[in-house]
Amino acid sequence: MFGKSRKTEKERKEKEYGEKDGEKKVEKKDKKGERERRLSGNMRKISVWLRKRIGGKYPGQAEVEENLKLLGPEREVKERAEAYYAEKTGLMLKVLGAGFVLALLFVLTSGSSRVLTEGYFLPRKEKAYTQELRLSMEEGGQENVSVKVEPRALTAEESRDLLEREVNRMEDYILGENASLEEVRSDLNLIREIEDTPVTVEWELDTYETLNLDGSLRLENLKEEGSLTELTARLVCGEEEEIYRAVVKIYPPIPTEEEQWKETVSEALAAAQQESSSQKMKKLPERIGGVAVSWTEAPSSSALTVLFLTLSAAVLVYVAKDRELKKQVQERERQMQRDYAGIVSKLVLLMGAGAAARNAWETIVKEYQQKRDKGEIKPRFAYEEMALACHEMQSGVAETKVYENFGIRCRLPCYLKLSALLEQNLRKGSKGLSQILNAEILEAFEQRKDCARNQGEEAATRLLFPMVMMLAVVMILILIPAGMSMQM
Repeated sequence: MFGKSRKTEKERKEKEYGEKDGEKKVEKKDKKGERERRLSGNMRKISVWLRKRIGGKYPGQAEVEENLKLLGPEREVKERAEAYYAEKTGLMLKVLGAGFVLALLFVLTSGSSRVLTEGYFLPRKEKAYTQELRLSMEEGGQENVSVKVEPRALTAEESRDLLEREVNRMEDYILGENASLEEVRSDLNLIREIEDTPVTVEWELDTYETLNLDGSLRLENLKEEGSLTELTARLVCGEEEEIYRAVVKIYPPIPTEEEQWKETVSEALAAAQQESSSQKMKKLPERIGGVAVSWTEAPSSSALTVLFLTLSAAVLVYVAKDRELKKQVQERERQMQRDYAGIVSKLVLLMGAGAAARNAWETIVKEYQQKRDKGEIKPRFAYEEMALACHEMQSGVAETKVYENFGIRCRLPCYLKLSALLEQNLRKGSKGLSQILNAEILEAFEQRKDCARNQGEEAATRLLFPMVMMLAVVMILILIPAGMSMQM
């Protein structure tokens, strides 16, 4: 008896807890629904405000409303259009908000990761790196300059190995935009230092008539048939050095002021490197070419890139929503095309059993609505249009007008033909209607076969690219081992 009482008390408490838990869930659900309704209302207000600012209509609004008419009741088009544009506005605002937040993060992080100290010092690291800086001149000019910060000097053995490798690469370094040293038509890149290495280069020429030490050509002394010049480079890395020699044939180029200024800046940076090569901080020059300069870090372009991508994404969201709506309309037409044969078959069966066209129509709609309400089938556009036509007949609209409106709403040629046949049946009688509808059934089934065949061809086309990729992978798996075996 005592055990039974404890069990009853336990069941009563569990029931109370369950009821409280259920009440909490319902309350939470109601709050969530209230928040969603409030958010939807705010989006609609924003959407209406934007529409007024751009002239009272969104781009492509007429086409959107026409498509929405096809996807639902016509009397609710305005309300559904407002909901559609509210949803689209919400998506665009989310994209814009996320983009602005990312741009702000880029701005903040670029400001917190500054490496320039006291305006003229950059820290050295284990590997050489390039820092984007803004060069400001006393006269007021500004430009962006990439400054390379080199690592500390190497040991003697490492220096010798490095110099041997770099001597073999010198021709590639000095070619610049030229195809070969036998035909030099633009400035040579007589580098003062080798990128990402502590190697510096000193140049000597057998003649300074056609070429300067900085690699720029002396246009006034060049000949059309070309001039030969011997180059000698001394590569220095710490206490070690190597010699590189080459003979070049030079043709007249046209140097620019911008190139000369850049070379002057490079020379000044090279001189600064030699002065502070063993120090922890690389001191940048305060004067270049007799002009006082100052250095600031170049602003990051990442924030502007993110803003541009954000605006592009917002435009794509706007366009994508309209494309999605068009796809829904196309899917509606395909679904109605598939259902046409079944609708005509049911009409022929019921009218052949003696039912009038209206009674047969109402019977088909009633059967569809019962199955839909029970969840046996999903809503079908063609049957929904038939249900709307049935509602019009019950509201007192003339039966011929109902069939005409049905064909216009469906828009497909087959449904226009069916509505015309039913109107003709009311005006001239049902003589010969059965044979015409039977022929229509056969034609509908043929169209259904064609539709299925077209969908199969589209699926095969979509599979073509993956099949080509698989073929390429198979060919690679076969050819690479075969080629390796032939080399062996």
